[in-house]
Amino acid sequence: MRTEITDEALLRSPDPEAFGMFYARHLQAVTGYFARRVADRELAADLAAETFASALVAKRRFVAGGAPAIAWLYAIAARRLVDHRRRSASQMRTMEAIACEPSEQPEEPLVTLDAAGLLRHLPAEQREAVVAHVVHGRAYEDLAAELATSEASLRQRVSRGLRTVREPLRFYRAAKELAGESREYRFGGGHGRHLAAVAPSSPLDCSSAASLVLARAGMLELDRAQVSTELAGWGVEGEGRYATLWADEGHVWLEFTLDGTRERFDPTPSRLAPRSGWLSTRPGPKASMAPRHWPGL
Repeated sequence: MRTEITDEALLRSPDPEAFGMFYARHLQAVTGYFARRVADRELAADLAAETFASALVAKRRFVAGGAPAIAWLYAIAARRLVDHRRRSASQMRTMEAIACEPSEQPEEPLVTLDAAGLLRHLPAEQREAVVAHVVHGRAYEDLAAELATSEASLRQRVSRGLRTVREPLRFYRAAKELAGESREYRFGGGHGRHLAAVAPSSPLDCSSAASLVLARAGMLELDRAQVSTELAGWGVEGEGRYATLWADEGHVWLEFTLDGTRERFDPTPSRLAPRSGWLSTRPGPKASMAPRHWPGL
């Protein structure tokens, strides 16, 4: 009878294929560990890959006879999860800071602002002023002397730049909040309802969910949930710089590109397989759909 090689033996083995066996043995379980905690299958797969990459580097420090190999592996996975949550929290703090009116003296430089890509569409003068003052914390007085301009002009550039990026952030935050409400999807759910009367537990379909996001972001003129054919005439034609609504006669979904990557808001289960929540990096259908965007976004 063939005896299965233990996890401990695989980790101690100098044979490169041994770690491959260890990886294949536990990949599905580790991916499931992350999937239950981040509600996004693609992100779960990325975190699982990071875990095994860290394990490959750290396996030379693995000591047999101590903690079981599987416990050692999940300890690494837990650290990767903590790292991810810290990165996410940092990004959200940056977004919230931009969404608020800028203070004269920020408590700390928003060092991740420019890296997030939120400033990429600003005019060069506004982008440079925001990066210098908000990200690097430089005083208006010093910048004015360096650039041979007035403090009032620099303040105006920063104010206009931050006002521009606050709009897509408010839009995205509305989608993220609705996605986090754990509502049930129901075909036709919410159709024609007055948006102020939609209860927190009311099931919604794609067009009603999109209507509620638009209303919360201040981008919907009517106060009732609209169907997809109505939303196909929302805003102006074409893709937006930061956010786009895609619609045809039977479906609606939102796409955000705040940091240069695409994130999709879509509550329809059949459109997201495997199911990954209302916000996902999984691309959506575009072949028959018309793009619309809010002016300036």
